[in-house]
Amino acid sequence: GEVAVLVLNRPDKLNALNTEVWKGIKKFADEVANNPDIKVMILRGVNERAFSAGADISEFPKIHATPETVKQSEGVGRAAFDAVSQLAKPVIAQVAGYCFGGGCALALACDIRYADRTATFRIPPATLGVVYTLRETKRLADLVGPSKAKEMLMGAKIIEAEEALSCGLVTRLFDADDLEKETFAFAQ
Repeated sequence: GEVAVLVLNRPDKLNALNTEVWKGIKKFADEVANNPDIKVMILRGVNERAFSAGADISEFPKIHATPETVKQSEGVGRAAFDAVSQLAKPVIAQVAGYCFGGGCALALACDIRYADRTATFRIPPATLGVVYTLRETKRLADLVGPSKAKEMLMGAKIIEAEEALSCGLVTRLFDADDLEKETFAFAQ
């Protein structure tokens, strides 16, 4: 129908975002952009365990091997974020379970974030020796304010669903059994 659903489907890796997934996100968002019949996109994880656990750190040795591979990887991720955030159609993140690191940044790139009470948010790059990009940091600070953003970025603090709602990270919060139904109801 008029609603496209992008499903992050790596359940064995908690939907960790690898190069292939980043490229798939861009491709799907581009297809949605070019299909006049689609009016809304929902982005979700394949099951209730995780929206996304973030970047697939098993790729880090390959990605961080040279300055060229770092730049190439950043370009692939940037293209996916931009394809989602610049889509001229509403994008809803349907968040259940873990929403960490790059997964959290992906949810931030969406227009609306609906979550269930199992959702937990964390931005752990500081613990990995990497940093969030300026664009993703700005999106976070714009939603939750500078102080909460600093706490999340510097402390890698886990934000539970209720706190995520109260600080503006999440748009609406639902019981787990209602999340999909409510997300589709809003999309319709």
